[in-house]
Amino acid sequence: MRIAMIAVVVAVVVAGLAPAARADWDSGMPYKMHHPQLPDLSPMGLDVRAVVPGEVADDWRCTRTGLVTDIHFWGSWLDDQVDPNPGFNLSVYPDVPAGPGNPYSHPGGDLGNPIWSVSFASVPGRFYASADEQFYDPLTGLMLGRDSQVWQYNVYVPETLAFEQEQGTIYWLSVQYAKPTSAYTFGWKTSLDHWNDDAVARDVAQGIPWLELRDPRTNQSLDMAFVITPEPATLCLLGAGLAGLVVRRMRRK
Repeated sequence: MRIAMIAVVVAVVVAGLAPAARADWDSGMPYKMHHPQLPDLSPMGLDVRAVVPGEVADDWRCTRTGLVTDIHFWGSWLDDQVDPNPGFNLSVYPDVPAGPGNPYSHPGGDLGNPIWSVSFASVPGRFYASADEQFYDPLTGLMLGRDSQVWQYNVYVPETLAFEQEQGTIYWLSVQYAKPTSAYTFGWKTSLDHWNDDAVARDVAQGIPWLELRDPRTNQSLDMAFVITPEPATLCLLGAGLAGLVVRRMRRK
């Protein structure tokens, strides 16, 4: 497989939209993946550190061919020190199923690279719920502290730059907080809703390959909280207010 990368700089300016036009997602709204993976708000929920160059990913199955323009995920901030203007890298990888010599499935791609990637310089958050939970670094195996605020992040990718998924295909979504030198530490929230194989984490800079994620307290499988939804029907859904969007798009050739 050959993968070519196209770098595009896009400025998204949305003016005159009512506050209600924000592209939040709530239970009962449409989705196009196996099922929504909602955040675990119980004391057993974890926030998995996902800060560049570290990377956390979870798999999903496409239930309808089309563009991936709306991605929603839940997370928290170590010690409730919330970045008011966070940036995130989102990537999509093909699936490498478990098999001989490969004990668990994980993201693939030529040279370990994603087949599509976007970087958002600023993504506004929506306070979602309160929860007393622990913050976990899977690459060190350490519990880093606690947090009590759950945030939902909603990202919109213009259709001309969006990834096109195919029905029945399994992909992996990767989330990274893109400000490693800041005073804030982001954790992707675990989900109560399990599907297929465990989430994974890696750090290319440190030479740490994809590691299967399990709860260090119970050894139970970990999945991440996210949902992929249909394309927006109207321009009003651009009201998420993204600013300074930098998109790196990768396409199969």
